Amino acid sequence: MKRSAILLLFFAAALPLVAADRVFEKTIPVPRTRDAELNWNHEGCEIDSLTLRNYPDEEDIEKARREDPNDKTWLWWEFNVSNRGNTKCKIRLEVEVLDKKGAVMKQTDRSATVGPGERDDEIRVSTLMKTLDIVDASKVRIRAEVRPK
Repeated sequence: MKRSAILLLFFAAALPLVAADRVFEKTIPVPRTRDAELNWNHEGCEIDSLTLRNYPDEEDIEKARREDPNDKTWLWWEFNVSNRGNTKCKIRLEVEVLDKKGAVMKQTDRSATVGPGERDDEIRVSTLMKTLDIVDASKVRIRAEVRPK
């Protein structure tokens, strides 16, 4: 009885370690001009990098400052993913845009399935936010959870 209780405690303590292996989090500067390397991998399911698409150009920023501070921009957080495993995997992605104090300005998420053998696939997470908010944003916190489908 004592031995089985010890084994049960051992396995219960190991569960968070197994779950943590498939959950990733990273806070990075907003990737305005280049890709952010992530290099996350769980059992062949990979999240390689993040590219921010449709970041406002200087003309859009000046127009928002001059004419409409409530102007909004659609942003696409494009994750480059692959599945080198033999089974489908489900990826849940979450993006939090942070202000200079670290408070969340905008949060969005999306889940998608990546089939076995898929290479250089993309998962886009979209966000509609004020143009001046993304310009003033300091960092972005990215979370991902990878699990078999």
